[in-house]
Amino acid sequence: MRSTRSMYVAVAVLVLTMAVGSYVDNENDAMHARHLEINTGLERMVRLNQELTNMLLLAVLEQNTLRTASYDTVNADLESTIKTVSQLTRKLDLSEEMSALSDDRSKLHVTEDAALKLMRQERWGEAHKILFDDLYVLARKVYEINSETAVGALTGELAKTVEYFNRLRLAAQAARAGALLLLLWIGAMFSRRMRQEVAQQARLREEIAASNRELEDKVRQRTTELETANRQLQALSATDGLTGLANRRKFDLEWEAEWQRASRQALPLAIAMVDVDQFKAYNDHYGHQMGDLCLKIVAQTLGGAVQRAGEMVTRYGGEEFAIIIPGLSGPEACAMLERVRVAVQALGLPHAKAAVTGVVTVSIGVASCVPAPGQSSASLVQRADAAMYRAKNHGRNQVVLAD
Repeated sequence: MRSTRSMYVAVAVLVLTMAVGSYVDNENDAMHARHLEINTGLERMVRLNQELTNMLLLAVLEQNTLRTASYDTVNADLESTIKTVSQLTRKLDLSEEMSALSDDRSKLHVTEDAALKLMRQERWGEAHKILFDDLYVLARKVYEINSETAVGALTGELAKTVEYFNRLRLAAQAARAGALLLLLWIGAMFSRRMRQEVAQQARLREEIAASNRELEDKVRQRTTELETANRQLQALSATDGLTGLANRRKFDLEWEAEWQRASRQALPLAIAMVDVDQFKAYNDHYGHQMGDLCLKIVAQTLGGAVQRAGEMVTRYGGEEFAIIIPGLSGPEACAMLERVRVAVQALGLPHAKAAVTGVVTVSIGVASCVPAPGQSSASLVQRADAAMYRAKNHGRNQVVLAD
Protein backbone atom coordinates (compact mmCIF):
# COMPACT_ATOMS: atom_id res chain seq x y z
CA MET A 1 0.00 0.00 0.00
CA ARG A 2 2.79 2.34 0.90
CA SER A 3 4.54 1.48 -2.38
CA THR A 4 1.34 2.28 -4.29
CA ARG A 5 1.03 5.66 -2.61
CA SER A 6 4.71 6.32 -3.33
CA MET A 7 4.13 5.44 -6.97
CA TYR A 8 1.20 7.86 -7.23
CA VAL A 9 3.28 10.58 -5.60
CA ALA A 10 6.15 9.94 -8.03
CA VAL A 11 3.81 10.05 -11.04
CA ALA A 12 2.23 13.27 -9.77
CA VAL A 13 5.67 14.81 -9.30
CA LEU A 14 6.67 13.78 -12.82
CA VAL A 15 3.54 15.27 -14.35
CA LEU A 16 3.98 18.44 -12.32
CA THR A 17 7.65 18.82 -13.21
CA MET A 18 6.90 18.21 -16.90
CA ALA A 19 4.22 20.89 -16.76
CA VAL A 20 6.63 23.24 -14.99
CA GLY A 21 9.35 22.48 -17.54
CA SER A 22 6.96 23.14 -20.43
CA TYR A 23 5.83 26.37 -18.80
CA VAL A 24 9.41 27.49 -18.20
CA ASP A 25 10.39 26.73 -21.82
CA ASN A 26 7.36 28.56 -23.24
CA GLU A 27 7.85 31.57 -20.98
CA ASN A 28 11.56 31.61 -21.72
CA ASP A 29 10.93 31.57 -25.50
CA ALA A 30 8.28 34.28 -25.18
CA MET A 31 10.62 36.36 -23.03
CA HIS A 32 13.45 36.07 -25.58
CA ALA A 33 11.12 36.97 -28.45
CA ARG A 34 9.79 40.00 -26.56
CA HIS A 35 13.26 41.22 -25.61
CA LEU A 36 14.48 40.73 -29.18
CA GLU A 37 11.54 42.78 -30.47
CA ILE A 38 12.26 45.52 -27.91
CA ASN A 39 15.96 45.56 -28.75
CA THR A 40 15.15 45.72 -32.47
CA GLY A 41 12.79 48.63 -31.78
CA LEU A 42 15.46 50.50 -29.79
CA GLU A 43 18.00 50.04 -32.58
CA ARG A 44 15.42 51.18 -35.14
CA MET A 45 14.73 54.30 -33.01
CA VAL A 46 18.44 55.18 -32.99
CA ARG A 47 18.74 54.59 -36.75
CA LEU A 48 15.63 56.63 -37.63
CA ASN A 49 16.73 59.48 -35.38
CA GLN A 50 20.16 59.50 -37.06
CA GLU A 51 18.46 59.46 -40.46
CA LEU A 52 16.35 62.52 -39.50
CA THR A 53 19.41 64.35 -38.20
CA ASN A 54 21.49 63.62 -41.32
CA MET A 55 18.55 64.61 -43.52
CA LEU A 56 18.23 68.03 -41.87
CA LEU A 57 21.99 68.67 -41.70
CA LEU A 58 22.46 67.87 -45.39
CA ALA A 59 19.44 69.94 -46.32
CA VAL A 60 20.69 73.02 -44.47
CA LEU A 61 24.28 72.56 -45.71
CA GLU A 62 23.17 72.14 -49.32
CA GLN A 63 20.27 74.61 -48.91
CA ASN A 64 18.04 72.09 -50.61
CA THR A 65 14.55 71.49 -49.20
CA LEU A 66 14.17 68.36 -51.32
CA ARG A 67 16.44 66.63 -48.83
CA THR A 68 13.64 66.93 -46.25
CA ALA A 69 10.89 65.53 -48.47
CA SER A 70 10.66 62.32 -46.43
CA TYR A 71 11.04 63.97 -43.02
CA ASP A 72 7.38 63.65 -42.01
CA THR A 73 7.26 59.98 -43.08
CA VAL A 74 10.45 59.05 -41.23
CA ASN A 75 9.38 61.04 -38.15
CA ALA A 76 5.98 59.30 -38.11
CA ASP A 77 7.76 55.95 -38.37
CA LEU A 78 10.01 56.92 -35.46
CA GLU A 79 7.06 58.00 -33.27
CA SER A 80 5.26 54.74 -34.10
CA THR A 81 8.36 52.76 -33.14
CA ILE A 82 8.68 54.63 -29.82
CA LYS A 83 5.01 53.91 -29.07
CA THR A 84 5.43 50.21 -29.90
CA VAL A 85 8.54 49.85 -27.72
CA SER A 86 6.79 51.67 -24.85
CA GLN A 87 3.89 49.21 -25.02
CA LEU A 88 6.27 46.24 -25.08
CA THR A 89 8.17 47.49 -22.02
CA ARG A 90 5.17 48.03 -19.77
CA LYS A 91 5.82 44.77 -17.93
CA LEU A 92 9.55 45.49 -17.64
CA ASP A 93 11.52 47.91 -15.49
CA LEU A 94 12.16 50.21 -18.45
CA SER A 95 9.42 52.78 -17.92
CA GLU A 96 11.82 55.50 -16.80
CA GLU A 97 14.24 54.89 -19.69
CA MET A 98 11.46 54.90 -22.29
CA SER A 99 9.90 58.01 -20.74
CA ALA A 100 13.26 59.76 -20.94
CA LEU A 101 13.70 58.66 -24.57
CA SER A 102 10.20 59.89 -25.46
CA ASP A 103 10.79 63.26 -23.77
CA ASP A 104 14.18 63.67 -25.44
CA ARG A 105 12.71 62.84 -28.85
CA SER A 106 9.89 65.36 -28.32
CA LYS A 107 12.44 68.08 -27.56
CA LEU A 108 14.46 67.18 -30.64
CA HIS A 109 11.33 67.18 -32.80
CA VAL A 110 10.34 70.68 -31.62
CA THR A 111 13.77 72.01 -32.60
CA GLU A 112 13.84 70.11 -35.90
CA ASP A 113 10.32 71.22 -36.78
CA ALA A 114 11.30 74.84 -36.19
CA ALA A 115 14.39 74.43 -38.39
CA LEU A 116 12.33 72.67 -41.06
CA LYS A 117 9.84 75.53 -41.21
CA LEU A 118 12.69 78.05 -41.59
CA MET A 119 14.21 75.99 -44.41
CA ARG A 120 10.89 75.87 -46.24
CA GLN A 121 10.78 79.67 -45.93
CA GLU A 122 14.32 79.82 -47.45
CA ARG A 123 15.65 81.25 -44.17
CA TRP A 124 18.76 79.10 -44.32
CA GLY A 125 20.95 81.11 -41.95
CA GLU A 126 18.43 80.87 -39.12
CA ALA A 127 17.87 77.15 -39.78
CA HIS A 128 21.64 76.56 -39.79
CA LYS A 129 21.96 78.38 -36.47
CA ILE A 130 19.25 76.21 -34.86
CA LEU A 131 20.67 72.86 -36.05
CA PHE A 132 24.24 73.71 -35.07
CA ASP A 133 23.32 75.32 -31.77
CA ASP A 134 25.03 73.78 -28.71
CA LEU A 135 21.67 73.10 -27.03
CA TYR A 136 20.41 71.04 -29.97
CA VAL A 137 23.71 69.13 -30.23
CA LEU A 138 23.57 68.46 -26.47
CA ALA A 139 19.95 67.27 -26.73
CA ARG A 140 20.98 64.79 -29.44
CA LYS A 141 23.82 63.51 -27.26
CA VAL A 142 21.44 63.07 -24.32
CA TYR A 143 19.05 61.12 -26.58
CA GLU A 144 21.87 58.82 -27.69
CA ILE A 145 22.99 58.28 -24.07
CA ASN A 146 19.44 57.47 -22.99
CA SER A 147 19.15 55.01 -25.89
CA GLU A 148 22.29 53.23 -24.70
CA THR A 149 20.92 53.25 -21.14
CA ALA A 150 17.69 51.60 -22.32
CA VAL A 151 19.65 48.89 -24.15
CA GLY A 152 21.77 48.30 -21.04
CA ALA A 153 18.67 48.08 -18.83
CA LEU A 154 17.14 45.60 -21.27
CA THR A 155 20.26 43.44 -21.09
CA GLY A 156 20.14 43.47 -17.29
CA GLU A 157 16.44 42.60 -17.29
CA LEU A 158 17.10 39.71 -19.65
CA ALA A 159 19.90 38.40 -17.42
CA LYS A 160 17.67 38.47 -14.33
CA THR A 161 14.84 36.71 -16.17
CA VAL A 162 17.18 34.04 -17.54
CA GLU A 163 18.55 33.43 -14.06
CA TYR A 164 15.04 33.08 -12.64
CA PHE A 165 13.97 30.56 -15.29
CA ASN A 166 17.21 28.63 -14.86
CA ARG A 167 16.48 28.24 -11.16
CA LEU A 168 12.96 27.02 -11.94
CA ARG A 169 14.30 24.59 -14.52
CA LEU A 170 16.91 23.20 -12.12
CA ALA A 171 14.30 22.75 -9.40
CA ALA A 172 11.98 20.94 -11.82
CA GLN A 173 14.81 18.72 -13.03
CA ALA A 174 15.78 17.85 -9.45
CA ALA A 175 12.17 16.97 -8.59
CA ARG A 176 11.86 14.96 -11.79
CA ALA A 177 15.06 13.08 -11.03
CA GLY A 178 13.75 12.29 -7.55
CA ALA A 179 10.48 11.05 -8.98
CA LEU A 180 12.29 8.86 -11.51
CA LEU A 181 14.42 7.33 -8.79
CA LEU A 182 11.33 6.62 -6.73
CA LEU A 183 9.63 4.93 -9.68
CA LEU A 184 12.69 2.79 -10.31
CA TRP A 185 12.75 1.68 -6.68
CA ILE A 186 9.04 0.84 -6.81
CA GLY A 187 9.56 -1.17 -10.02
CA ALA A 188 12.31 -3.16 -8.36
CA MET A 189 10.02 -3.84 -5.37
CA PHE A 190 7.10 -4.97 -7.53
CA SER A 191 8.93 -7.67 -9.38
CA ARG A 192 12.33 -9.31 -9.43
CA ARG A 193 11.82 -11.25 -12.55
CA MET A 194 14.63 -11.19 -15.07
CA ARG A 195 12.37 -10.15 -17.92
CA GLN A 196 11.13 -7.11 -16.03
CA GLU A 197 14.69 -6.19 -15.07
CA VAL A 198 15.74 -6.45 -18.74
CA ALA A 199 12.77 -4.30 -19.76
CA GLN A 200 13.66 -1.77 -17.09
CA GLN A 201 17.25 -1.65 -18.33
CA ALA A 202 16.01 -1.20 -21.89
CA ARG A 203 13.89 1.75 -20.81
CA LEU A 204 16.82 3.25 -18.98
CA ARG A 205 19.07 2.84 -22.02
CA GLU A 206 16.46 4.53 -24.20
CA GLU A 207 16.20 7.45 -21.79
CA ILE A 208 19.96 7.82 -21.73
CA ALA A 209 20.13 7.61 -25.52
CA ALA A 210 17.41 10.28 -25.82
CA SER A 211 19.31 12.48 -23.37
CA ASN A 212 22.51 11.97 -25.34
CA ARG A 213 20.76 12.83 -28.60
CA GLU A 214 19.29 15.92 -27.01
CA LEU A 215 22.70 16.85 -25.64
CA GLU A 216 24.31 16.31 -29.05
CA ASP A 217 21.63 18.46 -30.68
CA LYS A 218 22.28 21.23 -28.17
CA VAL A 219 26.03 20.95 -28.70
CA ARG A 220 25.57 21.22 -32.47
CA GLN A 221 23.25 24.19 -32.00
CA ARG A 222 25.68 25.95 -29.68
CA THR A 223 28.55 25.20 -32.07
CA THR A 224 26.60 26.74 -34.96
CA GLU A 225 25.79 29.81 -32.87
CA LEU A 226 29.45 30.15 -31.88
CA GLU A 227 30.59 29.86 -35.50
CA THR A 228 28.06 32.53 -36.51
CA ALA A 229 29.26 34.82 -33.72
CA ASN A 230 32.89 34.26 -34.75
CA ARG A 231 32.07 35.14 -38.36
CA GLN A 232 30.34 38.32 -37.19
CA LEU A 233 33.32 39.24 -35.01
CA GLN A 234 35.68 38.58 -37.92
CA ALA A 235 33.59 40.85 -40.16
CA LEU A 236 33.60 43.59 -37.52
CA SER A 237 37.38 43.30 -37.08
CA ALA A 238 37.80 43.92 -40.83
CA THR A 239 35.38 46.87 -41.04
CA ASP A 240 36.03 50.55 -40.39
CA GLY A 241 33.60 51.68 -37.68
CA LEU A 242 32.98 55.17 -39.12
CA THR A 243 32.55 54.59 -42.85
CA GLY A 244 31.54 50.93 -42.98
CA LEU A 245 34.29 50.24 -45.53
CA ALA A 246 36.99 47.62 -45.15
CA ASN A 247 39.71 48.79 -42.75
CA ARG A 248 43.49 48.89 -43.11
CA ARG A 249 43.88 45.33 -41.78
CA LYS A 250 41.45 44.01 -44.42
CA PHE A 251 43.26 46.03 -47.11
CA ASP A 252 46.63 44.45 -46.24
CA LEU A 253 45.17 40.93 -46.53
CA GLU A 254 43.23 41.54 -49.76
CA TRP A 255 46.02 43.52 -51.40
CA GLU A 256 48.55 40.74 -50.86
CA ALA A 257 46.06 38.14 -52.15
CA GLU A 258 45.31 40.19 -55.31
CA TRP A 259 49.04 40.76 -55.85
CA GLN A 260 49.74 37.02 -55.73
CA ARG A 261 46.79 36.28 -58.03
CA ALA A 262 47.89 38.88 -60.59
CA SER A 263 51.45 37.54 -60.43
CA ARG A 264 50.32 33.95 -61.10
CA GLN A 265 48.02 34.92 -63.98
CA ALA A 266 50.32 37.66 -65.43
CA LEU A 267 47.48 40.22 -65.29
CA PRO A 268 47.69 43.95 -64.58
CA LEU A 269 46.85 45.18 -61.08
CA ALA A 270 46.13 48.82 -60.21
CA ILE A 271 45.97 50.64 -56.88
CA ALA A 272 44.51 54.10 -56.27
CA MET A 273 45.19 56.30 -53.22
CA VAL A 274 42.43 58.86 -52.59
CA ASP A 275 42.76 61.80 -50.19
CA VAL A 276 40.07 64.35 -49.27
CA ASP A 277 41.46 67.79 -50.15
CA GLN A 278 42.12 70.20 -47.25
CA PHE A 279 40.23 67.99 -44.82
CA LYS A 280 41.96 69.42 -41.74
CA ALA A 281 40.70 72.87 -42.72
CA TYR A 282 37.24 71.36 -43.21
CA ASN A 283 37.37 69.81 -39.73
CA ASP A 284 38.60 73.03 -38.13
CA HIS A 285 35.87 75.05 -39.80
CA TYR A 286 32.84 72.76 -39.51
CA GLY A 287 33.80 70.60 -36.53
CA HIS A 288 34.68 66.92 -36.15
CA GLN A 289 31.08 65.76 -36.29
CA MET A 290 30.57 67.27 -39.73
CA GLY A 291 34.00 65.98 -40.68
CA ASP A 292 32.89 62.44 -39.83
CA LEU A 293 29.71 62.96 -41.86
CA CYS A 294 31.79 64.21 -44.80
CA LEU A 295 33.98 61.08 -44.67
CA LYS A 296 30.90 58.84 -44.59
CA ILE A 297 29.41 60.52 -47.67
CA VAL A 298 32.69 60.38 -49.61
CA ALA A 299 33.09 56.71 -48.59
CA GLN A 300 29.61 55.92 -49.91
CA THR A 301 30.43 57.61 -53.21
CA LEU A 302 33.69 55.67 -53.55
CA GLY A 303 31.95 52.41 -52.67
CA GLY A 304 29.27 53.06 -55.28
CA ALA A 305 31.93 53.38 -57.98
CA VAL A 306 33.30 49.89 -57.30
CA GLN A 307 31.30 47.43 -59.41
CA ARG A 308 33.57 44.69 -60.72
CA ALA A 309 34.53 41.49 -58.89
CA GLY A 310 37.77 41.83 -56.93
CA GLU A 311 37.58 45.63 -56.63
CA MET A 312 37.60 46.94 -53.07
CA VAL A 313 37.45 50.36 -51.39
CA THR A 314 39.13 50.61 -47.98
CA ARG A 315 39.72 53.35 -45.47
CA TYR A 316 43.50 53.50 -45.46
CA GLY A 317 43.76 55.99 -42.59
CA GLY A 318 42.34 59.36 -41.56
CA GLU A 319 40.85 61.02 -44.64
CA GLU A 320 42.76 58.72 -47.02
CA PHE A 321 41.21 55.80 -48.93
CA ALA A 322 42.72 53.01 -51.03
CA ILE A 323 41.02 51.29 -54.00
CA ILE A 324 42.22 47.91 -55.29
CA ILE A 325 41.50 47.57 -59.04
CA PRO A 326 42.45 44.20 -60.57
CA GLY A 327 42.76 43.72 -64.33
CA LEU A 328 43.16 47.38 -65.40
CA SER A 329 46.16 49.14 -66.84
CA GLY A 330 47.22 52.57 -65.62
CA PRO A 331 45.24 54.61 -68.23
CA GLU A 332 42.16 52.43 -67.79
CA ALA A 333 42.30 52.84 -64.02
CA CYS A 334 42.78 56.61 -64.43
CA ALA A 335 39.65 56.82 -66.59
CA MET A 336 37.70 54.98 -63.91
CA LEU A 337 39.08 57.16 -61.10
CA GLU A 338 38.34 60.33 -63.07
CA ARG A 339 34.67 59.36 -62.91
CA VAL A 340 35.05 58.90 -59.16
CA ARG A 341 36.65 62.32 -58.79
CA VAL A 342 33.85 63.96 -60.77
CA ALA A 343 31.23 62.12 -58.67
CA VAL A 344 32.73 63.41 -55.42
CA GLN A 345 32.86 66.98 -56.70
CA ALA A 346 29.29 66.63 -57.97
CA LEU A 347 28.13 65.91 -54.42
CA GLY A 348 28.48 69.64 -53.85
CA LEU A 349 29.39 69.30 -50.18
CA PRO A 350 30.16 72.89 -49.08
CA HIS A 351 33.80 73.54 -48.14
CA ALA A 352 34.30 77.17 -47.17
CA LYS A 353 38.07 76.68 -46.89
CA ALA A 354 38.53 75.04 -50.30
CA ALA A 355 40.93 77.17 -52.32
CA VAL A 356 39.21 76.88 -55.71
CA THR A 357 35.98 74.91 -55.95
CA GLY A 358 34.24 75.83 -52.71
CA VAL A 359 33.12 72.19 -52.33
CA VAL A 360 34.70 68.97 -51.08
CA THR A 361 37.03 67.37 -53.65
CA VAL A 362 39.59 64.55 -53.72
CA SER A 363 43.09 64.09 -55.08
CA ILE A 364 43.84 60.65 -56.53
CA GLY A 365 47.10 58.90 -57.31
CA VAL A 366 47.07 55.78 -59.50
CA ALA A 367 49.73 53.13 -60.12
CA SER A 368 49.48 49.92 -62.16
CA CYS A 369 51.75 47.07 -63.20
CA VAL A 370 51.91 43.38 -64.01
CA PRO A 371 53.57 41.96 -60.86
CA ALA A 372 56.92 40.36 -61.57
CA PRO A 373 58.73 37.74 -59.45
CA GLY A 374 60.67 39.38 -56.67
CA GLN A 375 58.76 42.65 -56.95
CA SER A 376 57.29 44.02 -53.72
CA SER A 377 53.58 44.78 -53.51
CA ALA A 378 54.41 47.72 -51.21
CA SER A 379 56.34 49.42 -54.01
CA LEU A 380 53.19 49.82 -56.10
CA VAL A 381 51.34 51.32 -53.14
CA GLN A 382 54.22 53.75 -52.61
CA ARG A 383 54.08 54.80 -56.28
CA ALA A 384 50.34 55.45 -56.04
CA ASP A 385 50.87 57.41 -52.82
CA ALA A 386 53.58 59.52 -54.46
CA ALA A 387 51.27 60.19 -57.42
CA MET A 388 48.55 61.31 -55.02
CA TYR A 389 50.91 63.84 -53.42
CA ARG A 390 51.81 65.12 -56.89
CA ALA A 391 48.09 65.63 -57.51
CA LYS A 392 47.79 67.60 -54.28
CA ASN A 393 50.91 69.65 -55.01
CA HIS A 394 49.68 70.54 -58.52
CA GLY A 395 46.38 72.06 -57.48
CA ARG A 396 44.36 69.16 -55.99
CA ASN A 397 41.05 67.82 -57.37
CA GLN A 398 42.73 65.72 -60.05
CA VAL A 399 43.87 62.21 -60.94
CA VAL A 400 47.58 61.60 -61.48
CA LEU A 401 49.11 58.40 -62.91
CA ALA A 402 52.40 57.27 -61.42
CA ASP A 403 55.47 57.39 -63.67
